[in-house]
Amino acid sequence: MPGHFDSSFHPRSSRQPRLPRSHLTAAATAAICCAAAALLVIVSAAHAADTMASAARYYMPDAAAAKIVTVVNGGATAAVGIVVLTDAVAVKETGPKPTIEHFGEVYAFSPNFIAVHRDEPTRITLWNLQPDDEHDFMLEDPTLKKRPGRALMHLRLAPLSKTSYVYTFHREGLFDFRCAVHQPEMNGQILVLPPR
Repeated sequence: MPGHFDSSFHPRSSRQPRLPRSHLTAAATAAICCAAAALLVIVSAAHAADTMASAARYYMPDAAAAKIVTVVNGGATAAVGIVVLTDAVAVKETGPKPTIEHFGEVYAFSPNFIAVHRDEPTRITLWNLQPDDEHDFMLEDPTLKKRPGRALMHLRLAPLSKTSYVYTFHREGLFDFRCAVHQPEMNGQILVLPPR
């Protein structure tokens, strides 16, 4: 009578033999733990670097820029209020498909032209209406030559967010604003008129 055999060791068997848990040595366990800890450190460092880069990327007017425009939080008193929306002109979710294929996604600010008066506090509220796309708002002064990008300030507009600040321009003229993420189409201008 043939002896009993375990089919897991049969040469034609498709199953792999199971090793008892005791084969996982202390050295192997330590190596796995070290690898996991190293991966955690790498991920944490990458997250910290991204957070620092994000903080450096977005900023309010510094002392030099505040001579041109003062920007304070949305709770401040304002004489006038303006709402600027992000407008999805052509997006992958709704098309039109030929436009997306030719140009990619297209967004705009609405309105893209604002008129304010010098030294008049004006609340500008930015609504990002897209649930899955981040925008930003970069206010620029075309007369500034030494500033990188001529930017006075740079705000992040998270998906489905409302951001409100009170702007007081101290100089008349035309100022550009744009979303640095969606160029060249997502632009606008603020015309600062003489005081009332």
